[in-house]
Amino acid sequence: MKHYVNFALLFAFLVLIASALLRFFEPFSLATTRIHILFGAFVLLLVGLHLSSRIGYFSRRLKGVKASSGEPLSSKRLVVLPLITCAYLLAACFLNWWPVPHLIALGYEARNRATIFRPESGTAIRPLENFTQLKRRTDKEASVFIEIEWGPAYDPVAEFPTPFTGVRPQIAIWAESSVGALIETFFVSEESAFSESFEWAGNERRRVDILPIWRHQFTLASGIEPDGDIDAYSGATPEHSFSIANNLHEDPNGFYISVEANVPNDTNQFYHSEQAETEAGYTLPGIGQPSVFYSAYIDPESPQKYYLMEFVGHGGSSSQQSGEVYYDSSQLTTARNLIEKILVRVERPPASE
Repeated sequence: MKHYVNFALLFAFLVLIASALLRFFEPFSLATTRIHILFGAFVLLLVGLHLSSRIGYFSRRLKGVKASSGEPLSSKRLVVLPLITCAYLLAACFLNWWPVPHLIALGYEARNRATIFRPESGTAIRPLENFTQLKRRTDKEASVFIEIEWGPAYDPVAEFPTPFTGVRPQIAIWAESSVGALIETFFVSEESAFSESFEWAGNERRRVDILPIWRHQFTLASGIEPDGDIDAYSGATPEHSFSIANNLHEDPNGFYISVEANVPNDTNQFYHSEQAETEAGYTLPGIGQPSVFYSAYIDPESPQKYYLMEFVGHGGSSSQQSGEVYYDSSQLTTARNLIEKILVRVERPPASE
């Protein structure tokens, strides 16, 4: 048993180190997080087994038993020095003391903070077999509930792709003002949320290649254009709250709820990569038909609670990509069957007396 614990601890510790490095230096990955949590628990168990066999060692040292060299060991020194070290490191984590800020600055998230998306608190999403549900609540009894019912062209198994295939569908859900300015992004699929480029359908692709409409909108929040350039206009508007709360509570102007979705490898006779890059239907390998775009206008003056999103258009092929909505959908085939319907429910706080 002792030898099993020693070798298992060695291998598990190596996996734990590798997953920790991936979590620190690479974009967030749910698979890496699962590995890190599972092997962290396994290492914890193995360390417990290892220490349980060393109880006699601790008791002898604390009683002041002499070392092998014959010199007496101070039990106070044995306990106090490690305790002080651990206490300082723990305090450094809470108070951001040295070396915490220097280490954090080396990580992926610190270096790419502007382009990483994380939902606001009060946002919850639940993927089901044929549905995706999202709810965004505010602190004043207001909420937005969005339910996407997937159509026959959507493969629910692709939400949980086989290891290393990278073929997960990509979805973005957001709100924008009546003049087209981003209010708040509610949800973006994992890969597109944490990295500007990632492997999708076996190809390195940028998120603007997959969700071009949302990514150009996200420039306002990040201050960085899809090509990496700094957007001067976005950088000059730091006071933008990027929260739907004000629109639900007191803003008299209406706003739009938008959904953009794309699945890989859904080529057809018009949209494919086996043609000149200047052709209107050219798409990068693995992309296929462009993203589909749905939207609903929320009127604050109306007592209406439920809205059915309408299909508006698509994000354009790789040769057209500009962030604009393309309304001509005559060349779309299976992409039009990706979404069956999208229902929105809006709850507003009761009017103050």
